[in-house]
Amino acid sequence: MKICFLIADISAKGGTERVTSIIANGLTDRKFEVDIISCKNDPSSFFALNKKIKIHSLRAEKIESGFWRKLTNIKSIWKLANQRKYDAIIAVDVYLYLYLIPLQITKRSRCIAWEHFNCNICSSKFTNLARMLAAKFADKIVVLGKQDFESYSRKYKNATNIVYIYNPLAFSKIANKNISNHRVVAAGRLAEQKGFDLLIDAWNIVEKKDANSDWILDIYGTGKLEAQLNNQITEYGLKRVYLRGYADNIDIEYLNSSIFVLSSRFEGFVLVLIEALACGLPCVSFDCPMGPREIVVDGVNGYLVENGNVEQMADRLLRLMQDEELRKKFSANAHNNLQRFELQEVLNSWEAILNPYSKAKGNKIL
Repeated sequence: MKICFLIADISAKGGTERVTSIIANGLTDRKFEVDIISCKNDPSSFFALNKKIKIHSLRAEKIESGFWRKLTNIKSIWKLANQRKYDAIIAVDVYLYLYLIPLQITKRSRCIAWEHFNCNICSSKFTNLARMLAAKFADKIVVLGKQDFESYSRKYKNATNIVYIYNPLAFSKIANKNISNHRVVAAGRLAEQKGFDLLIDAWNIVEKKDANSDWILDIYGTGKLEAQLNNQITEYGLKRVYLRGYADNIDIEYLNSSIFVLSSRFEGFVLVLIEALACGLPCVSFDCPMGPREIVVDGVNGYLVENGNVEQMADRLLRLMQDEELRKKFSANAHNNLQRFELQEVLNSWEAILNPYSKAKGNKIL
């Protein structure tokens, strides 16, 4: 089978690009012929790709007019699809499904919309239009978890093409032997969505209540709010929180920490949470929409905190910081139920929707 992933920018180093590269590599290993169409920037991937995967860049950033840029993208994708004769094209982020409408109408390829937010969040002004059209016309809409499947099904009551497939673990499960390290770790883009300002608010409470502790908070990631977050740290006079920038090997940072904390206001699905659990880390997470509730079992492998409640987050962090036995208990439970996120399970589900004649069985498809 010949398939293609249509993505905004495969050269970027975010979670969407990382997951796309993992799925593309896995399907290539399963004898799919895989292309990637990147709407902009150089035709190269930040994350390692199988040499058999062909990348095509539309270089859309060179066109200043938004209207002409979109029209040119549609024409270029149409041309590539006709040349390469794809059996299926996956729009990586649902708003890109709008570029596939001509191919959908003419049935040149099966067209799949892959959601990377939850259905209550708009990543662009065209997102809701794309969701509505995909719910009516797309061969499949792939969402990232049970909660968003239920939300989509309520919002688009007549849609019968919605499935959920989890994002895969990027690395193998590992027992954490450093649970006594006095280090809390967080990771993500330095953007409002990720709520690091709320985390710093919570850490301010932690430092005041536990002034003589040597525990530190390391935040990994880059983004436009870096200066604002540094100013917040300075204004509070915090001594034990650091913005560490991008981590090439975030698993190493997990394995040298004792607690993972997630402060997001909302998510599509929380890959960093399952990665932290795979590394045996107890997790403290806001119960934000969507994802954490499907991953963290409160009081078993971590704590779920009322969304946005910084006082409660500080309290749960302090509980874990001050109780090594509790950390060991949560760490021992961290790998429970992670099989559903393992790559081969996820690839089975993708293969089942891409190739209706495949014998692969996925347990994520409803």
